[in-house]
Amino acid sequence: MKLYTSWFCPFAQRAWIALEEKGVDYSYVEINPYEVDPSLPGGYTKKQLPIEVKKALYPDFVASSPKGLVPSVSDPNGDKVWESLHVVQYVDERFDHPPYFLPRGDPLKRAHVRIWSDFVTERMQKNFYMMLMDQDPGRQGKAKESFFAECRTFAKAMGTDGPYFLGKDISMVDIALFPFWQRFLWVGGYYRGLEMPDDPDFRRLHTWWEACSQRPAFNGTLVCRPRLISSYSQYSRNEGTSDYAKNLQSSLSGTQKKP
Repeated sequence: MKLYTSWFCPFAQRAWIALEEKGVDYSYVEINPYEVDPSLPGGYTKKQLPIEVKKALYPDFVASSPKGLVPSVSDPNGDKVWESLHVVQYVDERFDHPPYFLPRGDPLKRAHVRIWSDFVTERMQKNFYMMLMDQDPGRQGKAKESFFAECRTFAKAMGTDGPYFLGKDISMVDIALFPFWQRFLWVGGYYRGLEMPDDPDFRRLHTWWEACSQRPAFNGTLVCRPRLISSYSQYSRNEGTSDYAKNLQSSLSGTQKKP
């Protein structure tokens, strides 16, 4: 199996963790979806290459990811899957052995895993990036409080019989959040002085982070801290040009126009 990924992408990191947890024999194929500027750290501009250029540079990758976005996987059996959580679910079912990312035999618990995995992306992550990208200190503060509120909502939904989201067993929720929590701590701390509160909800999240960080499949995907921080410099100035950045910039524009 081939994993098409980019070292700086938290979405791609989800797929990487899933393959490592399952012990899959795979090839790691690094993709640079951005234009290169040698004057910038690592040359990363966050300016997306046109899809036609990606097709020319990485034809096998684009064949497995129609929009030319990481992550995607290409299975020797001919299967091609893209989008981070879809890849995680595919890997879970394609390699039907523990650990299971979606609990077997429990439809309600499986539904809750999907709900809270989406919550990570749509609520926690979004508020963090709004705080990171907004250049107005007042709006940054509001976004930070919204981020903390979403974190507390998440923490209250966590299991109590173990450190992971479901308690004693890992799931797709843990895989969904881990790459972003890394960025909350490292990138948020560096660019916005973000410090997590010291209260029961955040202590529960800290316990979760420590437990996940000790798993080789999770820990092995942590990239170099200075390099990761440097790759977010354009986001911190609201100069990102990725599709995700553009979507958030639209949200920021709507917020700024409100009286």
